[in-house]
Amino acid sequence: MILARGARLGPYEIRSLLGAGGMGEVYEAHDPRLDRTVAIKILTSTLSSSPDVRARFEREARTISRLSHPHICAVYDVGHEASRDFLVMELLQGETLAERLLRGPLPLEQTFRYGVEIADALAHAHRQGVVHRDLKPGNVMLTGSGVKLLDFGLAKAVAPMLSGGSASAAPTAAAAVPLTEAGVIVGTLQYMAPEQLEGRPLDVRTDIFALGAVLYEMATGKRAFAGTSPVAIAAAVLHDDPAPISAVRPGSPVALDRLVRTCLAKDPEQRWQTAHDVGLQLAPMGESGSSIAAAMAPASGTRLRGRWTWVPWTVAATAIVVALGVWLRPVPVPRTVTTPIRFEIPPPAGGAFFDTHPYETITLAVSPDGTELAFVAVQPGSGPRIWLRPFSSLEPRPVIGTEGATSLFWAPDGRSIAFFAAGKLKRVDLAGGAAVVICDVPQAIGIFGTWGADGDILFATVIGRAIFRVSTRGGDPVAEITPDPSRGESRVFWPWFLPDGRHFIYLNMHQDRTAWLMLGEHGKPGRQIVQATSNAQYVDPGFLVYAREGTLVGQRFDAASGTVTGGPLSIAEPVRYFVTTAMTTFSTSRNGVLVYQSHTDQSRVAWFDRSGAEAGTTGVRGRVQSLRLSPDGRLVLFDRTQPRTGTYDLWSLNLADGAERRLTSDDGNENTGPWLGNTVIFAQQVGATPPHLFRKDLATDKEEELLQTSAFQEANDVSPDGKTLVYTERNARGDNDIWTLSLTGERMPSRFAETRFEELGPRFSRDGHWIAFTSNESGRFEVYVAPYPATGGKRLVSANGAWMPRWNRDGRELFYISSDQHVMAVPVRSTPSLELGPAVSLFLLKAGGWDDYDVAPDGKRFLAIVPESSGNGQPLTLISNWIADVAR
Repeated sequence: MILARGARLGPYEIRSLLGAGGMGEVYEAHDPRLDRTVAIKILTSTLSSSPDVRARFEREARTISRLSHPHICAVYDVGHEASRDFLVMELLQGETLAERLLRGPLPLEQTFRYGVEIADALAHAHRQGVVHRDLKPGNVMLTGSGVKLLDFGLAKAVAPMLSGGSASAAPTAAAAVPLTEAGVIVGTLQYMAPEQLEGRPLDVRTDIFALGAVLYEMATGKRAFAGTSPVAIAAAVLHDDPAPISAVRPGSPVALDRLVRTCLAKDPEQRWQTAHDVGLQLAPMGESGSSIAAAMAPASGTRLRGRWTWVPWTVAATAIVVALGVWLRPVPVPRTVTTPIRFEIPPPAGGAFFDTHPYETITLAVSPDGTELAFVAVQPGSGPRIWLRPFSSLEPRPVIGTEGATSLFWAPDGRSIAFFAAGKLKRVDLAGGAAVVICDVPQAIGIFGTWGADGDILFATVIGRAIFRVSTRGGDPVAEITPDPSRGESRVFWPWFLPDGRHFIYLNMHQDRTAWLMLGEHGKPGRQIVQATSNAQYVDPGFLVYAREGTLVGQRFDAASGTVTGGPLSIAEPVRYFVTTAMTTFSTSRNGVLVYQSHTDQSRVAWFDRSGAEAGTTGVRGRVQSLRLSPDGRLVLFDRTQPRTGTYDLWSLNLADGAERRLTSDDGNENTGPWLGNTVIFAQQVGATPPHLFRKDLATDKEEELLQTSAFQEANDVSPDGKTLVYTERNARGDNDIWTLSLTGERMPSRFAETRFEELGPRFSRDGHWIAFTSNESGRFEVYVAPYPATGGKRLVSANGAWMPRWNRDGRELFYISSDQHVMAVPVRSTPSLELGPAVSLFLLKAGGWDDYDVAPDGKRFLAIVPESSGNGQPLTLISNWIADVAR
């Protein structure tokens, strides 16, 4: 039954029908919680009637929802209501590639561009273990920002129930188009690989065959395999080769023939083995004809394994050098550059890119001439340090003397790098020599800077109390810009010098969370440029690059007048963005080479028994930071990020029926805290102030601010009698101290542990007379227990490193995680005095450990956040030539 306008599916309000077909209907709908328009895809009742198919569909949909790529249609939600299963997806404006091909073949430039984008999307999905299985022009959407691939993995999700129609669903587009065409096999015959037709096992090379067929059709306007009946089409796929592209379309590159012919090999072993390889071959064709591709591509039929594994890296390095060389030549050469080129930059072998959490600083920087990347990374057994990766090289190298670096930026001449480490601003000359201290800086986690052409440096912290100026020759920093409270200003930060070395841009945030990019000049008041809530950088010949809700944008900017023209134009999405700190993880060179990070951490919430065996799952997935079981063990409070802003919202989960309830949905940041009856205490960001303490009644949704402060706080635990809250508060050095707050009477805060060290995660014992916490006063984090309300006399519980203490609710055990990833249990007797038995290992955590955990009321199980992928372990993305694309 077609849904009427105004009907509701969960929180979504139906607006109009977009399409209908064998798999169901697609509607335009409105999500009032985030005030955005979405597409909702509803399965037919035939499919929804099978519990097995429903479970499979939901499982596959959740897998697909983790795909985060600028050329994959985003899946926001999956649900079941009133006997209907549905997906909530990104609503796209444009036309499908199938519709565009009705008007004939594409220009070769567009064929190369769209081909690279499709290959990039497939490569990303394949790395996540997702195979499309039904790639075809009808599942490729052409939008203003490039292609968007639709319906990843859905063929697999519904395949068991489809007997008379394709597994593809309607394009998620703002136009009514047919959903499917009739068929008897899951997929679409003209784009199905031979192994798919024959029912053999499928893998990523099945998608590569379909990609070859799509590339052929884009270049020629004709299908690679045709016939007057399904049997004839299948026979052509199994036995025939299409006419060469160069014969159908004279003038097309011979290298394109070779590439597509290899994609369409009947034997999967003879095809390109990854979509990433295909993209690397296509990219230089669009940039400089077929010369690079012809030189680098192996002959048709060559097995792309073993000795050929070096080919993608060589092509990548060659293409980057070609692309960047255009800008670096002293004499302009007539040239038409229209296609952005994207490459991935992995972290050092066995290591990961480094950043603080929450995201508070920039740890990557492209050199001014766009030829190399400096970044901070960590490897097993070592702390953060700076690495240098020339784009002409395949491997990065560490920069000696930069150990402990947390943020970095280049000198304008590209010969030196400045960085922050251990409360110092330092510089290191890349030609050799020891790092030199420039000045002392505030001890703060989030700190960043910019180096001007006149030799001065501007820097600020994420707290934003001032932007400081210091000479690279040394001296005491002087406040250059400070916020003006009388104008509602709260923070000034993220400075970036313009090319003249005198003017600079910076971000000015107000108490109401509005923010402006400002133009600054020494000795003069700042001037507003444009509203924005992100760090920004300048790129020649006149663009500001910054983020808007997880999308990198470029906006034309006249540096001489300090004015912008036109609106922001999309460059790439998603990009890692955290609205609380206004930080976007990207860097640019003056000539427009851009590197950014799109990946974030992904995790799930699951149960484990005391032997470490997984004992059940909750279905909660995403970027989950912390959790807390209710006292009766029936509900779970947790925080999870919004994908486009990086901010955390509070959710509760009913463990009996798996129902999730969203408790907050604003643009601020909320962090999970303890339960107190039917209320929860948590930290919440209001306006421009950092997250601080609130209490929320879950029955009435009424919220109450417990303390008015500008300090970053985290609610940790409530005493068993419900009268005292223990929490942590960040001090001016950037470390956390432990405080307590009476929840009755005047609510006066009191310091429990204020030291020059970091104290984290305090938890009350069952009787309320002891507090367990983590401190690094020994030089590494260890677990301690201290009496309460008395202070002093703390006891060391752990040895050789530990964190995350949790009491068993019977009061007879204290758990913690050791530095070697064992879950440890310490027997406890608290009367007449505290007695701690020897720590015993319950089990060893699997690789990745737990991000957070809580103990079930009976002490027999643990509910834990299990990391599935680390964003910092994933590659960065480099884009060149984006200016030509945006400037069109």
